[in-house]
Amino acid sequence: MTTNETQGSLIASLFEPDLEVSRRFIEFCDIPGRVLLCSATGSHYYGYPSINSSIHLRGIYLAPTAMFLGLVKAPEGYDHADKLDDIRCVAALAEARQALDLLLRGNGSVLERIMSPFQLFDRAFELEALRELAVGAVSKRFFRHYQGSFRGAQREHGRAPKPMARTLLNVYRIALTGIHLLKSGKLIADLNILAKLYNLPEASELIEFKRENGERSTVPPKLNALHKENWAQLGKDLGLAYEASMLPDQAENEDACAQWLIELRLMAFEKAEQEEFD
Repeated sequence: MTTNETQGSLIASLFEPDLEVSRRFIEFCDIPGRVLLCSATGSHYYGYPSINSSIHLRGIYLAPTAMFLGLVKAPEGYDHADKLDDIRCVAALAEARQALDLLLRGNGSVLERIMSPFQLFDRAFELEALRELAVGAVSKRFFRHYQGSFRGAQREHGRAPKPMARTLLNVYRIALTGIHLLKSGKLIADLNILAKLYNLPEASELIEFKRENGERSTVPPKLNALHKENWAQLGKDLGLAYEASMLPDQAENEDACAQWLIELRLMAFEKAEQEEFD
């Protein structure tokens, strides 16, 4: 390995999420069920982390089957944020039924947490099954999610007292992820890749700007105006990608998702009963 390659690897490792800290954080959380998967998303997955970036953890858990047989409603989600080893961790997990329902309705957040390469736990059985279901659930319904998130990211950027690099990057990333998903059926969440695919060198330059200046870095007014000029075209391209998309109108594997969840709950129930009598 050359000196440049070694330096490149060291720099890349500095900007990867600390999975060991992330695992310990999740283990400390009082999650109301067994974690099926949990991954780092946010700026680490999206390709523009800074050294001081928070780690955004998104996951799916399975509530005990017995909870669905009585009067107490199983919690559909769990959220917690705190610092561990001076790293801010922000966790949000959905119960399996809720997660699959959102996936079938075109929720990009669920799709991204399943497909993220930064998985905290080695649970191949659940991960492989969920990824297969996620790929089968990709449809035009995801347009609504990415369109809404794209508009929301623009509003968030506009509300800040000063224009921030992070919120500008969010606008690019959301729009381009949605465009690419609708065109190809493939999820790419890394803005470094998307900026090259869609010939947006200014987005790549903004990534470097944020990396050098930190998580809370602001951009000069002229640079902010330059990037905002791309918003109208990004919105137009997202709409055109939807109109021309060859994806099905809705997910075609709802029955497969339901069957998988039923089997998973039955297995969990049988295991719990066996442990009770052992």
